[in-house]
Amino acid sequence: MDAPPASPPAAPAPAPRPSKVPEHELRDRARAAKLRAKAAKARLKSNRLEAKAKLLSEKASYWEQRADDLDGVVRPQPQPSVAK
Repeated sequence: MDAPPASPPAAPAPAPRPSKVPEHELRDRARAAKLRAKAAKARLKSNRLEAKAKLLSEKASYWEQRADDLDGVVRPQPQPSVAK
């Protein structure tokens, strides 16, 4: 009978981290956090502007339609595009 294969040797334990982080790493982390905050703020502003633009576009279409109704102008409805 063959003996079962031996298990691979255990991986060496990672070296313990020094308790004191170098100062330049702390500065880099602070800069990264600051940039992430700026990115989040810009993304939030972008989303708000997109929502506002959509609302303004809908209002403009509504007012245009009302003006056309008052003038008696008939415009053809936009045709939905057909994807091929």
